[in-house]
Amino acid sequence: MRGYELTYYRGRVGLHAILEALGVGDGDEVITQAYTCVAVPEAILATGARPVFADVEARGLNIDVASMRARITNATKAIIAQHTFGLPAAMDEIMASAAEHGLPVIEDCCHTLSGRLGDRALGEFGVASFYSYEWGKPLVVGVGGSVQVNDGELAIVMRAAHARYHRPSMLRQLKLGVQYVGFGAVYHPRLYWPVRSAFRRLSRLGAVEGNYNTIAPGEMDDDFRLDMAPMQRVLLAVKRRAIDSDAARRRTIVARYLEALQPYDGLFPEPSGADVVYARLPLQVSDKSGLLRAARKAGIELAAWYTTPVHPFSDGELRDIGYQPGSCLQAEKRCASVVSLPTHARVTDRFVDRACAFLKRGAG
Repeated sequence: MRGYELTYYRGRVGLHAILEALGVGDGDEVITQAYTCVAVPEAILATGARPVFADVEARGLNIDVASMRARITNATKAIIAQHTFGLPAAMDEIMASAAEHGLPVIEDCCHTLSGRLGDRALGEFGVASFYSYEWGKPLVVGVGGSVQVNDGELAIVMRAAHARYHRPSMLRQLKLGVQYVGFGAVYHPRLYWPVRSAFRRLSRLGAVEGNYNTIAPGEMDDDFRLDMAPMQRVLLAVKRRAIDSDAARRRTIVARYLEALQPYDGLFPEPSGADVVYARLPLQVSDKSGLLRAARKAGIELAAWYTTPVHPFSDGELRDIGYQPGSCLQAEKRCASVVSLPTHARVTDRFVDRACAFLKRGAG
Protein backbone atom coordinates (compact mmCIF):
# COMPACT_ATOMS: atom_id res chain seq x y z
CA MET A 1 0.00 0.00 0.00
CA ARG A 2 1.34 3.43 -0.91
CA GLY A 3 -0.86 5.85 1.10
CA TYR A 4 -1.98 5.77 4.71
CA GLU A 5 -3.76 2.47 5.38
CA LEU A 6 -6.65 1.57 7.66
CA THR A 7 -8.31 -1.84 8.00
CA TYR A 8 -12.03 -2.60 8.23
CA TYR A 9 -14.30 -5.62 8.54
CA ARG A 10 -15.17 -5.53 4.83
CA GLY A 11 -14.32 -3.44 1.81
CA ARG A 12 -17.77 -1.82 1.90
CA VAL A 13 -17.13 -0.75 5.50
CA GLY A 14 -13.98 1.00 4.29
CA LEU A 15 -15.95 2.74 1.53
CA HIS A 16 -18.53 3.88 4.07
CA ALA A 17 -15.73 5.25 6.26
CA ILE A 18 -14.30 7.24 3.32
CA LEU A 19 -17.69 8.69 2.47
CA GLU A 20 -18.35 9.68 6.09
CA ALA A 21 -14.95 11.36 6.33
CA LEU A 22 -15.76 13.32 3.17
CA GLY A 23 -18.92 14.58 4.85
CA VAL A 24 -21.34 12.63 2.65
CA GLY A 25 -24.73 12.31 4.30
CA ASP A 26 -28.49 12.76 4.06
CA GLY A 27 -29.67 14.21 0.77
CA ASP A 28 -26.33 13.83 -1.00
CA GLU A 29 -25.62 11.81 -4.13
CA VAL A 30 -22.67 9.56 -4.96
CA ILE A 31 -22.08 8.45 -8.54
CA THR A 32 -21.03 4.88 -9.13
CA GLN A 33 -21.34 2.55 -12.07
CA ALA A 34 -23.94 -0.06 -12.83
CA TYR A 35 -22.47 -3.52 -13.43
CA THR A 36 -21.29 -3.66 -9.86
CA CYS A 37 -21.90 -5.46 -6.58
CA VAL A 38 -24.61 -4.35 -4.15
CA ALA A 39 -21.90 -3.78 -1.52
CA VAL A 40 -21.10 -0.42 -3.14
CA PRO A 41 -24.60 1.12 -2.96
CA GLU A 42 -25.01 -0.50 0.46
CA ALA A 43 -22.13 1.62 1.76
CA ILE A 44 -23.55 4.75 0.12
CA LEU A 45 -27.03 4.17 1.52
CA ALA A 46 -25.58 3.58 5.00
CA THR A 47 -24.45 7.24 5.02
CA GLY A 48 -27.95 8.45 4.19
CA ALA A 49 -26.89 9.44 0.68
CA ARG A 50 -28.33 8.16 -2.59
CA PRO A 51 -26.40 6.10 -5.16
CA VAL A 52 -26.64 7.38 -8.72
CA PHE A 53 -25.76 4.80 -11.37
CA ALA A 54 -23.80 5.64 -14.51
CA ASP A 55 -23.52 3.31 -17.48
CA VAL A 56 -20.36 1.47 -18.54
CA GLU A 57 -18.31 2.01 -21.69
CA ALA A 58 -19.70 0.82 -25.01
CA ARG A 59 -16.84 -1.67 -25.38
CA GLY A 60 -15.82 -2.06 -21.77
CA LEU A 61 -16.70 -2.89 -18.18
CA ASN A 62 -15.91 0.37 -16.38
CA ILE A 63 -17.75 3.65 -15.91
CA ASP A 64 -18.43 5.63 -19.06
CA VAL A 65 -17.14 9.17 -18.57
CA ALA A 66 -19.89 10.80 -20.66
CA SER A 67 -22.57 8.95 -18.70
CA MET A 68 -20.85 9.91 -15.44
CA ARG A 69 -20.70 13.60 -16.42
CA ALA A 70 -24.38 13.60 -17.35
CA ARG A 71 -25.29 12.48 -13.83
CA ILE A 72 -23.42 15.18 -11.92
CA THR A 73 -25.77 17.56 -10.08
CA ASN A 74 -25.49 20.08 -7.29
CA ALA A 75 -26.20 17.21 -4.88
CA THR A 76 -23.25 15.10 -6.10
CA LYS A 77 -20.58 14.78 -3.41
CA ALA A 78 -18.27 12.03 -4.73
CA ILE A 79 -17.55 9.70 -7.65
CA ILE A 80 -16.55 6.03 -7.34
CA ALA A 81 -14.38 4.59 -10.12
CA GLN A 82 -14.39 0.78 -10.26
CA HIS A 83 -11.56 -1.22 -11.85
CA THR A 84 -13.73 -4.15 -12.93
CA PHE A 85 -11.97 -7.55 -12.96
CA GLY A 86 -8.70 -5.59 -12.74
CA LEU A 87 -9.19 -3.63 -15.97
CA PRO A 88 -8.28 0.00 -15.19
CA ALA A 89 -10.98 2.63 -15.47
CA ALA A 90 -10.27 5.74 -17.58
CA MET A 91 -8.73 7.53 -14.62
CA ASP A 92 -7.24 10.52 -16.44
CA GLU A 93 -10.60 11.46 -17.92
CA ILE A 94 -12.47 10.68 -14.71
CA MET A 95 -10.11 12.77 -12.61
CA ALA A 96 -10.27 15.69 -15.07
CA SER A 97 -14.08 15.67 -15.10
CA ALA A 98 -14.26 15.41 -11.32
CA ALA A 99 -11.80 18.29 -10.91
CA GLU A 100 -13.99 20.54 -13.07
CA HIS A 101 -16.76 20.11 -10.49
CA GLY A 102 -14.56 19.99 -7.39
CA LEU A 103 -15.54 16.39 -6.65
CA PRO A 104 -13.41 13.77 -4.90
CA VAL A 105 -12.84 10.45 -6.66
CA ILE A 106 -12.73 7.15 -4.74
CA GLU A 107 -11.22 4.11 -6.45
CA ASP A 108 -12.88 0.72 -6.06
CA CYS A 109 -9.81 -1.56 -6.06
CA CYS A 110 -11.60 -4.69 -4.84
CA HIS A 111 -10.57 -6.46 -8.08
CA THR A 112 -6.98 -5.24 -8.21
CA LEU A 113 -3.83 -5.03 -6.12
CA SER A 114 -1.03 -4.77 -8.66
CA GLY A 115 -2.47 -3.11 -11.76
CA ARG A 116 -1.04 0.08 -13.21
CA LEU A 117 -2.14 2.75 -15.64
CA GLY A 118 0.72 4.64 -17.20
CA ASP A 119 3.33 5.31 -14.54
CA ARG A 120 0.92 5.09 -11.59
CA ALA A 121 -0.51 2.20 -9.60
CA LEU A 122 -4.25 1.79 -9.46
CA GLY A 123 -5.39 3.14 -6.12
CA GLU A 124 -3.11 6.19 -6.33
CA PHE A 125 -5.32 8.44 -8.47
CA GLY A 126 -8.20 9.29 -6.15
CA VAL A 127 -8.34 10.77 -2.66
CA ALA A 128 -8.66 7.20 -1.38
CA SER A 129 -9.18 3.64 -2.55
CA PHE A 130 -10.82 0.65 -0.90
CA TYR A 131 -10.05 -3.07 -1.10
CA SER A 132 -11.81 -6.33 -0.30
CA TYR A 133 -10.19 -9.63 0.67
CA GLU A 134 -13.17 -11.96 0.41
CA TRP A 135 -13.44 -15.05 -1.79
CA GLY A 136 -12.94 -14.32 -5.46
CA LYS A 137 -10.73 -11.30 -4.81
CA PRO A 138 -7.01 -11.08 -5.73
CA LEU A 139 -5.95 -11.60 -2.11
CA VAL A 140 -8.15 -13.70 0.16
CA VAL A 141 -8.22 -13.67 3.95
CA GLY A 142 -11.85 -14.78 4.27
CA VAL A 143 -13.59 -11.53 5.24
CA GLY A 144 -11.78 -8.23 5.42
CA GLY A 145 -11.19 -4.87 3.81
CA SER A 146 -8.86 -1.90 3.87
CA VAL A 147 -8.54 1.68 2.70
CA GLN A 148 -5.58 3.47 1.21
CA VAL A 149 -5.84 7.22 1.89
CA ASN A 150 -3.91 9.45 -0.50
CA ASP A 151 -5.07 12.82 0.82
CA GLY A 152 -3.34 14.03 3.99
CA GLU A 153 -6.31 15.92 5.46
CA LEU A 154 -8.64 13.02 4.76
CA ALA A 155 -6.20 10.65 6.45
CA ILE A 156 -6.30 12.72 9.65
CA VAL A 157 -10.11 12.61 9.75
CA MET A 158 -10.28 8.90 9.00
CA ARG A 159 -7.60 7.98 11.49
CA ALA A 160 -9.47 9.78 14.26
CA ALA A 161 -12.79 8.18 13.26
CA HIS A 162 -11.23 4.71 13.10
CA ALA A 163 -10.91 4.67 16.91
CA ARG A 164 -14.67 4.02 17.21
CA TYR A 165 -14.48 0.73 15.30
CA HIS A 166 -14.24 -2.44 17.36
CA ARG A 167 -13.26 -6.04 16.80
CA PRO A 168 -15.85 -8.65 15.87
CA SER A 169 -17.04 -10.82 18.76
CA MET A 170 -14.97 -13.87 19.65
CA LEU A 171 -17.74 -16.11 18.31
CA ARG A 172 -17.69 -14.26 15.01
CA GLN A 173 -13.90 -14.43 14.87
CA LEU A 174 -14.05 -18.18 15.45
CA LYS A 175 -16.59 -18.56 12.66
CA LEU A 176 -14.35 -16.56 10.33
CA GLY A 177 -11.38 -18.76 11.17
CA VAL A 178 -13.28 -22.01 10.62
CA GLN A 179 -14.75 -20.65 7.40
CA TYR A 180 -11.36 -19.61 6.03
CA VAL A 181 -9.71 -22.96 6.81
CA GLY A 182 -12.70 -24.97 5.59
CA PHE A 183 -13.06 -23.13 2.32
CA GLY A 184 -9.33 -23.32 1.64
CA ALA A 185 -9.36 -27.06 2.25
CA VAL A 186 -12.16 -27.91 -0.16
CA TYR A 187 -11.98 -25.30 -2.89
CA HIS A 188 -10.54 -26.17 -6.31
CA PRO A 189 -11.66 -25.04 -9.79
CA ARG A 190 -13.15 -28.49 -10.47
CA LEU A 191 -15.23 -28.17 -7.26
CA TYR A 192 -16.34 -24.60 -7.92
CA TRP A 193 -20.03 -25.38 -8.47
CA PRO A 194 -20.68 -27.67 -5.48
CA VAL A 195 -18.64 -25.41 -3.16
CA ARG A 196 -20.57 -22.38 -4.44
CA SER A 197 -23.90 -24.09 -3.80
CA ALA A 198 -22.86 -25.20 -0.32
CA PHE A 199 -21.62 -21.70 0.55
CA ARG A 200 -24.92 -20.15 -0.47
CA ARG A 201 -26.93 -22.65 1.58
CA LEU A 202 -24.75 -22.11 4.63
CA SER A 203 -24.98 -18.33 4.19
CA ARG A 204 -28.77 -18.47 4.21
CA LEU A 205 -28.63 -20.53 7.40
CA GLY A 206 -26.21 -18.06 9.03
CA ALA A 207 -23.55 -20.75 9.46
CA VAL A 208 -20.99 -18.73 7.49
CA GLU A 209 -20.43 -15.06 6.74
CA GLY A 210 -22.17 -14.40 3.42
CA ASN A 211 -21.21 -11.88 0.77
CA TYR A 212 -24.34 -9.74 0.94
CA ASN A 213 -26.45 -8.09 3.60
CA THR A 214 -30.13 -7.26 3.59
CA ILE A 215 -30.50 -3.56 2.82
CA ALA A 216 -33.28 -1.62 4.53
CA PRO A 217 -33.76 2.15 3.97
CA GLY A 218 -32.45 4.16 6.90
CA GLU A 219 -30.74 1.18 8.53
CA MET A 220 -27.05 0.35 8.83
CA ASP A 221 -25.76 -3.19 9.27
CA ASP A 222 -23.58 -3.96 12.30
CA ASP A 223 -20.67 -4.63 9.91
CA PHE A 224 -20.23 -0.88 9.49
CA ARG A 225 -18.99 -0.58 13.08
CA LEU A 226 -16.33 -3.31 12.85
CA ASP A 227 -12.60 -3.41 12.24
CA MET A 228 -10.86 -6.35 10.58
CA ALA A 229 -10.52 -9.41 12.83
CA PRO A 230 -7.01 -10.08 14.24
CA MET A 231 -6.55 -13.39 12.38
CA GLN A 232 -7.42 -11.70 9.10
CA ARG A 233 -4.90 -8.93 9.81
CA VAL A 234 -2.17 -11.52 10.26
CA LEU A 235 -3.19 -13.34 7.08
CA LEU A 236 -3.21 -10.06 5.19
CA ALA A 237 0.31 -9.17 6.29
CA VAL A 238 1.63 -12.61 5.38
CA LYS A 239 -0.08 -12.82 1.99
CA ARG A 240 1.00 -9.36 0.93
CA ARG A 241 4.58 -10.58 0.80
CA ALA A 242 3.63 -12.67 -2.23
CA ILE A 243 1.74 -9.96 -4.17
CA ASP A 244 4.38 -9.61 -6.87
CA SER A 245 4.73 -13.36 -7.42
CA ASP A 246 0.94 -13.72 -7.43
CA ALA A 247 0.65 -11.00 -10.08
CA ALA A 248 3.29 -12.72 -12.21
CA ARG A 249 1.43 -16.01 -11.98
CA ARG A 250 -1.87 -14.38 -12.93
CA ARG A 251 -0.23 -12.85 -16.00
CA THR A 252 1.09 -16.28 -16.97
CA ILE A 253 -2.31 -17.91 -16.53
CA VAL A 254 -4.03 -15.22 -18.61
CA ALA A 255 -1.40 -15.60 -21.33
CA ARG A 256 -2.11 -19.34 -21.39
CA TYR A 257 -5.86 -18.70 -21.68
CA LEU A 258 -5.37 -16.26 -24.54
CA GLU A 259 -3.06 -18.61 -26.39
CA ALA A 260 -5.40 -21.58 -25.97
CA LEU A 261 -8.53 -19.60 -26.91
CA GLN A 262 -7.29 -18.26 -30.23
CA PRO A 263 -9.09 -17.39 -32.36
CA TYR A 264 -11.60 -15.72 -30.01
CA ASP A 265 -13.34 -12.35 -30.32
CA GLY A 266 -14.98 -12.15 -26.91
CA LEU A 267 -12.16 -10.31 -25.12
CA PHE A 268 -12.34 -6.76 -23.78
CA PRO A 269 -9.74 -4.20 -24.94
CA GLU A 270 -7.11 -3.16 -22.41
CA PRO A 271 -6.48 0.58 -21.97
CA SER A 272 -3.40 1.97 -23.67
CA GLY A 273 -0.42 2.00 -21.32
CA ALA A 274 -2.09 -0.30 -18.79
CA ASP A 275 -0.46 -3.18 -16.93
CA VAL A 276 -3.51 -5.34 -16.24
CA VAL A 277 -3.48 -7.98 -13.52
CA TYR A 278 -6.81 -9.77 -13.80
CA ALA A 279 -8.71 -10.94 -10.74
CA ARG A 280 -10.67 -12.98 -13.28
CA LEU A 281 -10.54 -12.98 -17.08
CA PRO A 282 -13.84 -11.60 -18.46
CA LEU A 283 -15.23 -12.94 -21.72
CA GLN A 284 -18.27 -12.06 -23.81
CA VAL A 285 -20.44 -14.98 -24.90
CA SER A 286 -23.65 -15.28 -26.91
CA ASP A 287 -25.58 -17.69 -24.67
CA LYS A 288 -24.55 -16.95 -21.11
CA SER A 289 -27.22 -18.96 -19.30
CA GLY A 290 -26.80 -22.00 -21.52
CA LEU A 291 -23.04 -21.89 -21.25
CA LEU A 292 -23.18 -21.66 -17.46
CA ARG A 293 -25.48 -24.67 -17.28
CA ALA A 294 -23.07 -26.62 -19.45
CA ALA A 295 -20.09 -25.46 -17.37
CA ARG A 296 -21.75 -26.66 -14.20
CA LYS A 297 -22.41 -30.05 -15.76
CA ALA A 298 -18.82 -30.28 -17.04
CA GLY A 299 -17.26 -29.16 -13.74
CA ILE A 300 -15.69 -26.02 -15.25
CA GLU A 301 -15.28 -22.95 -13.06
CA LEU A 302 -17.02 -20.21 -15.01
CA ALA A 303 -18.40 -17.35 -12.94
CA ALA A 304 -21.62 -15.54 -13.84
CA TRP A 305 -21.03 -12.25 -12.05
CA TYR A 306 -22.48 -9.82 -12.52
CA THR A 307 -25.91 -11.17 -13.38
CA THR A 308 -27.78 -7.90 -12.76
CA PRO A 309 -26.67 -4.23 -12.92
CA VAL A 310 -26.39 -4.26 -9.11
CA HIS A 311 -25.63 -7.89 -8.36
CA PRO A 312 -27.48 -9.88 -7.05
CA PHE A 313 -30.53 -7.58 -6.85
CA SER A 314 -33.31 -7.68 -9.44
CA ASP A 315 -36.65 -6.06 -10.26
CA GLY A 316 -38.11 -4.31 -7.20
CA GLU A 317 -34.90 -4.67 -5.22
CA LEU A 318 -33.06 -2.66 -7.88
CA ARG A 319 -35.63 0.12 -7.74
CA ASP A 320 -35.43 0.17 -3.94
CA ILE A 321 -31.74 1.11 -4.10
CA GLY A 322 -32.20 3.68 -6.86
CA TYR A 323 -31.50 1.74 -10.04
CA GLN A 324 -34.12 2.11 -12.77
CA PRO A 325 -34.15 -0.82 -15.22
CA GLY A 326 -33.29 0.41 -18.71
CA SER A 327 -31.26 3.37 -17.45
CA CYS A 328 -27.84 1.77 -18.12
CA LEU A 329 -28.23 -0.24 -21.30
CA GLN A 330 -24.58 -1.13 -21.78
CA ALA A 331 -24.34 -2.46 -18.23
CA GLU A 332 -27.46 -4.55 -18.77
CA LYS A 333 -25.94 -5.98 -21.96
CA ARG A 334 -22.83 -7.01 -20.02
CA CYS A 335 -24.98 -8.75 -17.41
CA ALA A 336 -26.49 -10.85 -20.17
CA SER A 337 -23.22 -11.69 -21.94
CA VAL A 338 -20.17 -11.74 -19.63
CA VAL A 339 -18.66 -14.75 -17.87
CA SER A 340 -15.22 -15.00 -16.31
CA LEU A 341 -12.41 -17.50 -15.80
CA PRO A 342 -10.32 -17.83 -12.62
CA THR A 343 -6.70 -16.62 -12.51
CA HIS A 344 -5.75 -17.62 -8.94
CA ALA A 345 -2.97 -19.94 -7.81
CA ARG A 346 -5.06 -23.11 -7.93
CA VAL A 347 -5.57 -22.82 -11.67
CA THR A 348 -3.51 -25.56 -13.34
CA ASP A 349 -2.39 -25.99 -16.94
CA ARG A 350 -4.82 -28.88 -17.21
CA PHE A 351 -7.70 -26.67 -16.10
CA VAL A 352 -6.74 -24.00 -18.64
CA ASP A 353 -6.75 -26.58 -21.43
CA ARG A 354 -10.12 -28.04 -20.35
CA ALA A 355 -11.76 -24.64 -19.88
CA CYS A 356 -10.57 -23.27 -23.20
CA ALA A 357 -11.59 -26.40 -25.11
CA PHE A 358 -15.00 -26.14 -23.46
CA LEU A 359 -15.37 -22.45 -24.37
CA LYS A 360 -14.32 -22.94 -27.98
CA ARG A 361 -17.03 -25.57 -28.32
CA GLY A 362 -19.79 -23.55 -26.72
CA ALA A 363 -19.07 -19.82 -26.44
CA GLY A 364 -19.83 -18.77 -30.00
